[in-house]
Amino acid sequence: MYLTEEQRANLSPQLERAATIRLDEEMYALARQRGTDLTGYLEQLDPSDVNSALDAFERQLAVAGIRIGGSRSDVIDRFFSTKESAVLFPEFVSRSVRTGMDDFEKLGKIIGTRTQIDSDTYKTVYMDDSVLSAADLQLAKVGEGASLPKIELKTAEHSLQIYKFGRYLEATYEAIRRRKAAVVAIFLRAIGVQIQRDKFATAVDVLINGDGNSNAAVVQSTATLSYDDLVEFSLAFSPYELNVMIVNKAMAKTLLTLDEFKDPSVSLSFQLRGEMVTPFGAHLLVDDSAPNSKVLGLDRRFALEEVYETTVLTESEKLIRQQLEGTAISEVAGFGKIINSATRVLNVTG
Repeated sequence: MYLTEEQRANLSPQLERAATIRLDEEMYALARQRGTDLTGYLEQLDPSDVNSALDAFERQLAVAGIRIGGSRSDVIDRFFSTKESAVLFPEFVSRSVRTGMDDFEKLGKIIGTRTQIDSDTYKTVYMDDSVLSAADLQLAKVGEGASLPKIELKTAEHSLQIYKFGRYLEATYEAIRRRKAAVVAIFLRAIGVQIQRDKFATAVDVLINGDGNSNAAVVQSTATLSYDDLVEFSLAFSPYELNVMIVNKAMAKTLLTLDEFKDPSVSLSFQLRGEMVTPFGAHLLVDDSAPNSKVLGLDRRFALEEVYETTVLTESEKLIRQQLEGTAISEVAGFGKIINSATRVLNVTG
């Protein structure tokens, strides 16, 4: 970012290199070509030291004199005081949305791995061990000359469904130009939370019904939910383990009011602090995306892969030109099963 000699003389040594970078909107296109966002692109131009308190984007804000947090944050209009500082606004929007996405922690608790892709089609690699015997699953010692047990990795027959998750900004520039950046960031965080909610619902559907490759979860059925049913459900995961359970509010109420879970020695932290019980050591996630009368269980280490094209996308050109109304904020992502046996469903029919 170009400054006058007087302005540059007043900069700290940490910001001197950042001040030499000239910002322009083409940086967003270059960042996308490299599979990163503006922050990542700026880090390539101005790498952060290990002990740096600011990342490359935050240093650009500091050079421009823009404060985005706290009670003394600047108004949105401050971004548009120069042509160069306006380039920072779309990344402020994206980073605020990503903060909201990080706030919604449920999705991260069911993802085994994330894979960045460079096209709108992707075929997973999976392992179907449901057809193998217990002996075949063992990686045991074998006699001299004997064959080792085989575990086959396959490429999925059908490509994953890739979706665009996002929202449109409805506010005009005039409506927010005099609002504090810290206040606007709260609304953007709310968009990020909703994007993750939508993704979580899609992930739950894939875990139960499969990703289009004939890999729906195995279903156990019971007339009424009992502690014995849950014990049997947990044991059925072997050689994997049940470490996440997903239920909606109605099923959570049924589960938490079982005598075994009402016992104060089990549910004291829930009764005193609202901390959810962990049945058999599994994280209990309560979300209305889970179907009625079903308990979805999984071994999060082996169950689900998330694929995504890039991080949060904004229509940067429109935002730089102050054309906020109708601007899309989105992320392109999809989900695939990894090992189908790591997911099971307990269906309560009564």
